[in-house]
Amino acid sequence: MRVARLRVADFRNIEFADLDFGETRRIFLVGKNGQGKTNFLETLSLLTALRSFRTRDTRLLVKSGKKLAQIFVALDHENEGETELMLALASGGTKTVETGTGTQIKRLSEFVGRFPSVVFSSDDIALLRGSPSGRRRWLDLTLSTINADYFLQLQRYHRALEARNRLLKMPNSTDAQLEAFEKILAESGCRIVEIRSREMEKISALFAGFAAKIARIEEEARLVYSASLSEAEFAAWSDVFRRSRAQDRLLRSTQKGPHRDDFGFRILGHAAEDFASEGQQRGMTLSLGLAQLSLFRERLGVAPVVLADDVLGELDAERKAGFWNTVGEDLQIIATGTLLPENAEAWKVFSVENGVYTMQTS
Repeated sequence: MRVARLRVADFRNIEFADLDFGETRRIFLVGKNGQGKTNFLETLSLLTALRSFRTRDTRLLVKSGKKLAQIFVALDHENEGETELMLALASGGTKTVETGTGTQIKRLSEFVGRFPSVVFSSDDIALLRGSPSGRRRWLDLTLSTINADYFLQLQRYHRALEARNRLLKMPNSTDAQLEAFEKILAESGCRIVEIRSREMEKISALFAGFAAKIARIEEEARLVYSASLSEAEFAAWSDVFRRSRAQDRLLRSTQKGPHRDDFGFRILGHAAEDFASEGQQRGMTLSLGLAQLSLFRERLGVAPVVLADDVLGELDAERKAGFWNTVGEDLQIIATGTLLPENAEAWKVFSVENGVYTMQTS
């Protein structure tokens, strides 16, 4: 997949931008911090699942004082040919998507995974060092993109979870009321864990291979998935929710389930956040993105657009070279930085200042 043109209005600090990439596969945005480079990449990150890689709150994406942010993307797509998409983000939080023929995409399940992008950001280090919620969000996005059943089971699970949590906050709720939603949680929960366990084996293998390529040495890097309950049996899950009712009523929320799962980074058998160097940690987060990229390409039959947001500044020359060699030449890459890349002549370069994008000429 390749982005041929991007037009943006009233998104973050971008009042209006219209960039024609043509058939270019290497685009670089250069400028000082805070000028709008990341905002530009953020518009394209929405193509995967209508989710920003920076915030869950759609309202923050609309330019201050405006009611609507609009994004037009012209794509050259392996499966769908020349395609146009129009995204509208309302200040109230709603999102709509239309194709170039005027057909509105009414269900998110019809959109997720059709137009994949993969983001590499300097903030990805939080996946390794931060809270489990960020890693769960990454995993859910990745698996929802490649597996429609996972996406539907996840939606079903979270609707039931929200309903059960509302009941737990009510002093007069009954066990029978809770049991009705626990049945759904058990059915979808065991399916979610089954898919996560299987796919994390694949992701971990990809991750380990890319980590070795980037570091140029064998560091025995791997990912470890920790499920709240390893048994993929309905009866076992039902029993967990039943036995947890008293504690959950006291805490007024559901304490056990896939919404509490996590995965960790390991290097040479140790927790990476405690044992790995800064360079190793940065290389591992890049390897996680490369694993996602490889998985998307294999399962979707589409080459994702790579969005690289100032990611290589903390890496040594060897790891930088390892990253670019691993990404390859055939994918479209849209990258940002405060300085031009070493081989600037190979890129179509746009300077960025206060939300204005100007193509540089040689």
